Amino acid sequence: MTYQRSAGRFLLGESSASNRRRFTMIRTSVLATATIAAAAVCGVAVPSTAAATVAPCGNSALRVTASHTQGATGHGNLVLRFRNHTSHSCSLYGYPGLDALGGAGHVIAHAKRTLNGFTGGSRHGLRTIVVRPGHYASADVEWLNFHPGSGKDCRFSKSIAATPAGTGHTVHLARSVSVCNLQVHPTVAGRSGNG
Repeated sequence: MTYQRSAGRFLLGESSASNRRRFTMIRTSVLATATIAAAAVCGVAVPSTAAATVAPCGNSALRVTASHTQGATGHGNLVLRFRNHTSHSCSLYGYPGLDALGGAGHVIAHAKRTLNGFTGGSRHGLRTIVVRPGHYASADVEWLNFHPGSGKDCRFSKSIAATPAGTGHTVHLARSVSVCNLQVHPTVAGRSGNG
């Protein structure tokens, strides 16, 4: 039989190695619980079965806006933002639709759906995003400003048509995007388009 003093008490029959393992497991459990709680408070998407039970946002729960366009090193981007303006939580899953529109309002390019790219996207794949009342979900949109093969200028749209994932609610926004390598990334939690 071994006796060891630990935190002012004697432990019977346990080695210091097993005590260290036990305390490490307890600390890890506490840290994991605190991380999940902090993520929930901050509105970060945390996969759970609860997210699957929240009703989809549908066609009337979201206000759709877009950030101003930005560009650097031959790339451009904007962020689509989906704000829940209702009094109940709703969910989004997948990719929003995005079309580049010409001067007469006709589609000149459909954005390709990609997980992530040069300017952002999802680091965790497709997830169900719960959007609480007054909060946001978002999606990054990116493109090239010059034709990748020739280096010549790309055609730019006069506006865009954006449709939140899983809805039929399309909004036209006065934003100009290039048709060269036009991409839209999955819906993520928050306003940044990255997650």
